[in-house]
Amino acid sequence: MSWNPTIANTPLGQLRGQLEVGLHVFRGVPFAEPPVGDLRWRDPQPVQPWSGVRDALAFGPISIQTWMPAMGELGAVPQPYSEDCLYLNIWTPGLDDAKRPVLFWIHGGGFLLGSGSEPAYSGATLAARGDVVVVTINYRLGALGFLADPLVAGDDESPGNYGFKDQVAALRWVRENIASFGGDPNNVTIFGESAGGASVATVMGTPKSEGLYQRAIMQSGGADQGITLEQATAAAPLFYRTLGLGDAPSTDQLRGISPQRLLAGQEQLQLAPELIEALDGELSLFAAVIDGDFLDAKPINAVRSGRALDVDLMAGTIRDEWTLLSWTLGVADLNEETAIGALAPPCGGVTKAAELFNDYRDIRVARGEGTEAFDIYNAIMTDRVFRVSTRDLLDAHSEGPAGTYGYLFDQESPMSDGALGAPHAIDIPFVFGTADHTPNLTGAGGQVDQLSGFVMDSWINFARSGNPGTNALPGWPQHRPDQAYTMVLGPDVKTITKDREEELALWR
Repeated sequence: MSWNPTIANTPLGQLRGQLEVGLHVFRGVPFAEPPVGDLRWRDPQPVQPWSGVRDALAFGPISIQTWMPAMGELGAVPQPYSEDCLYLNIWTPGLDDAKRPVLFWIHGGGFLLGSGSEPAYSGATLAARGDVVVVTINYRLGALGFLADPLVAGDDESPGNYGFKDQVAALRWVRENIASFGGDPNNVTIFGESAGGASVATVMGTPKSEGLYQRAIMQSGGADQGITLEQATAAAPLFYRTLGLGDAPSTDQLRGISPQRLLAGQEQLQLAPELIEALDGELSLFAAVIDGDFLDAKPINAVRSGRALDVDLMAGTIRDEWTLLSWTLGVADLNEETAIGALAPPCGGVTKAAELFNDYRDIRVARGEGTEAFDIYNAIMTDRVFRVSTRDLLDAHSEGPAGTYGYLFDQESPMSDGALGAPHAIDIPFVFGTADHTPNLTGAGGQVDQLSGFVMDSWINFARSGNPGTNALPGWPQHRPDQAYTMVLGPDVKTITKDREEELALWR
């Protein structure tokens, strides 16, 4: 790539980026002080101004994590990681006063993996197509991002939720600086997928984010996450034991332990059956914590009580979300007994799991759908983790004055000879226009390109006006609890009002 620098004058100092195919691109921009040393397990601190010109030419280090080779199938690449990871990236058509809509991306990865610098998340196509500013961020992951224990928190801070606090800090940076990049600080759309989608709901649920964004898109997320601080504190010794520190290490011991050792401990903890029991069915210690300060309720309950009802919302899921997770984890050879056993922890025990399994099987028989144990398991987990919570959020949000729109992604993947159906994460390259980087996941050809154009234009229109409808996708009605209008995005683009209502009724 030829050297073609561009300079942004921000309130913090000058940044040197790169002009790339008509876009001004800034990579590795710090939005908070490095969360290392005494700032480990502390709220993110504002980045300090600098003198001279600071280079923003290369992506910053990503949060410490373990590389999974399976992620390569989704277009991910190994990247340098560090505890010093609080950086964002910007693609903008101009460094002027055009006040373009800002699309602020929060990556997924189960709060254990991922970054804002994956090739599939390049903002180049989206920014150029829509004359918008695209921002992608990193945030702290795993134990470094979500350990909630008063033992490590600052005296004046609530414990835990550090990764979410990073997201809010990045939004605050955008409010204060994005005008220098041609963006409108009063027209910011947060969007994210999987853990990023759950992050969108969490940002909606915290009072700390009020006024920092105007619209939200939750892709394959959930709004019902959150353990209590008491649960997190009680379960923390399970983590400390994996580190060889006993049940009650000192604060200095925890701050002095290497990031790599913390990473190894959290990986060991994920396999501990006593953890799910300690968390009353929740699947991870390292996620949202209802601490009474950053979060005073689960996001869905915060919205039901009136929070974020003035924010336009679009939310949706993918037809066969869980098949990708099953593929990634190597879950394939299931029978009825092993499927029910796998469903028991997240579904309320063996008895409840068996009832769900039998009910889903009956419903699928009546529809003429597959009834292998693998099919039923994936359908239940798709609903349990993604679809029920998304519908609940749409229902609750539609009671307010802002726009509420639902969608269903129904594009099948060629992966595993099509065995995954329409899996989790297939929507991402369509949203960013990066399907050429992920042919194993998305396939290729005219239909893929056309659908990606439809999706990009809908996301751009939503960010610009709060309405995702376009000339190609007219008549996208708002969601109502009594009429669940849903735009199906796939080979057959259409609006429906009912989708697997029998399964949803089982969860009600």
